Amino acid sequence: MHVIQALLGHASPDTVMIYAKLYPGQLVEEYRKTVRSLYNAYYGEYGLKNPTAAEWAAFAASRNLRDMGTHLCALPTGEHCPKGLICLGCAHAQPKKSAVPIFRRMLASHERSLMAARGHSEPAGQIAAREMEIVRIKGALQRAEDLSDDVAAAVERAL
Repeated sequence: MHVIQALLGHASPDTVMIYAKLYPGQLVEEYRKTVRSLYNAYYGEYGLKNPTAAEWAAFAASRNLRDMGTHLCALPTGEHCPKGLICLGCAHAQPKKSAVPIFRRMLASHERSLMAARGHSEPAGQIAAREMEIVRIKGALQRAEDLSDDVAAAVERAL
């Protein structure tokens, strides 16, 4: 059963599709809570914790890290990307401290776009998608800013 189908109490996903552009604020918030709780249930409370220098060294030695510009990706080479390359919300991505200015520009740009979208009455589902992207950017920015200097240096040297 699809999450939105269950939240709306519809008999099938086809019925949900008819109402796809009707996302009341409460539904969006409940959906976000559900996704976050599933993430926490799967990855545990330490899923978004920044690594210590020793943890990072052990992790880097066990993985084939790829430099993605603003972050390092630790997804094993050749593995299917479960996020569809939406890296900022992925547990395999470690944002770089050197990318903090880029994340700040991204955040400002996305917030301006969100305000413009609200101004031209974009459908609520699209507004919610924009809001979720802003949450992902804020999370990546926070994780990058929280890196200690020694871990940040290790991340930059990893490749």
